[in-house]
Amino acid sequence: MENSNANQTSAKTSDLPLLNHFSKLRENPKWIVKLIIFTILSFISLLLTNYITDNTAILKKAGLDSSQIEQQNEMDIGTLIGQTVGGVIFGLLIIFLIFLIVSKIMKSDARAIHIFSASISYLIITTAFSIIVYGIQALFGLTLPDTQIDSLNVFDKGNQYLSVFNLSGLLSAYLIFAVYYGTSKLSKKASIIWAIVALIVTIGFGLISASFINAIQGLV
Repeated sequence: MENSNANQTSAKTSDLPLLNHFSKLRENPKWIVKLIIFTILSFISLLLTNYITDNTAILKKAGLDSSQIEQQNEMDIGTLIGQTVGGVIFGLLIIFLIFLIVSKIMKSDARAIHIFSASISYLIITTAFSIIVYGIQALFGLTLPDTQIDSLNVFDKGNQYLSVFNLSGLLSAYLIFAVYYGTSKLSKKASIIWAIVALIVTIGFGLISASFINAIQGLV
């Protein structure tokens, strides 16, 4: 009877979105094609981010004059590619190391290649979500940082504190749970705890960053 209940619980858990994908990475941790996809998505995301970001307003608030602003706004394709490649390598390395260190601390039997593949999947999904959000903003002419449509910022345009509370953070937390539970095979409780910790840390750093930006703007 107990085994039957356990099997039912496992079946329900496996029905959670994307959990089966992260579980199967232990059997098939291919990553090369996924890395190429992630690089392409990162480039698209960077293009969209630059397109919808009102850099002039930001730089004016930072105290730069017209010539400095014009120089900062000039960005060729080579610079974009360089930023994309650099961002891909740095971002993937950080995410992979965090997942790996936590998994090993929790005595996971997952191999490094499993976690590496899971890290790329995590970044592909989060980057694709950002592209969707920024694509909608570009379609309706909504610029960053004044408006971020997946956050509470939509209720108070320009409020940097509210922009910290967004759907991207919730999606990221869920995917962190999926990596730890599906790929690292941590317990459900441990996976949820680590996901919540990551969400709290992300929000905390976001609030600190918003406070710093507001302080800088207040001094100008």
